[in-house]
Parts: sequence; C-alpha cells; structure tokens
Amino acid sequence: MKTDHIKIAFLVSMSSILLSCSNDAIYNNIVQLNYGTSFGECMGYCKHDVNIKSNKATFNCYSWNTTMQTLTKTDTIKSDALDSIYSMNTKSFFNLSETIGCPDCADGGAEWIEIELTNGNKHKVTFEYSHEPTILKDQIKKLRELLSINGCN
Repeated sequence: MKTDHIKIAFLVSMSSILLSCSNDAIYNNIVQLNYGTSFGECMGYCKHDVNIKSNKATFNCYSWNTTMQTLTKTDTIKSDALDSIYSMNTKSFFNLSETIGCPDCADGGAEWIEIELTNGNKHKVTFEYSHEPTILKDQIKKLRELLSINGCN
C-alpha cells in the first residue's frame, strides 16, 4: 500500500515537471519574426520592415505616396546574428501589451515586432520609436542594424 502512494506521488511529480518544461519550451520555438518602423509625417520611404523566417530575411521599404514603388531585397542571415535575435525570452514577450506608449504620436515614429511560434501562436508589440521594452533592447538593436544595412535609407 505504501509503495502505491510513493508511485502515485512520483508520477504526479514527474507529470508536473514534464508539463512545466513543455510549456516553457514552446515559447523558445520561433518560426518567424517580423520587425518594422514607420513615420506618419514623412516624405519618401517612411515604412521599413523585415520578415525573418529560417535564415532568410526579406526587407521592404514603402512610401505613403502610392506612386512610389515598394523596394524589396532578400538576404541570408548568419546563424550567430539569427541566434542573438531569437535569444529573447519569448514567454515574457508574449506577456507584453500590444501597444506600449504612444507610437508615432507627434511624428515620433513607431516600431513593432511580431513573433510567430511553432505552435501557431502570434504576438505583435508596437511601441514608440527608440523606446523599446527593456526585455527587447538587444534584439531591437540587432534588428535596427539589419534594417540600416539592408534597407533603403
């Protein structure tokens, strides 16, 4: 009888551990990351974004002026750069509000980042340009660098 209680307690403990591991692990499986900037009171190419899936990145530059053609460029992201971008705490990211501050108020610009996980969950966070959430500082710095090197600035 005593061994049955021990077995049950062991199984409950192991189940709890496995379930908690799988819940955390699911947040580390980024399938796609999108990042962009925009300025509402701007002439020329005022909206920039990058879509990163696997090690491929697609950069786009748009204008509010519909007569200006969208510029698109694709490139391969080196694995060390990709690792540093994907190394965020995605569980904390998914807990962030969808809008932080007052993005593009008084033409201050806006930035956004959207993450899709292997389980299909997506979350997008938009914030004031250059006022990224603390948990995203390193990743946003890298993403800004990618856009400045590969964008249409």
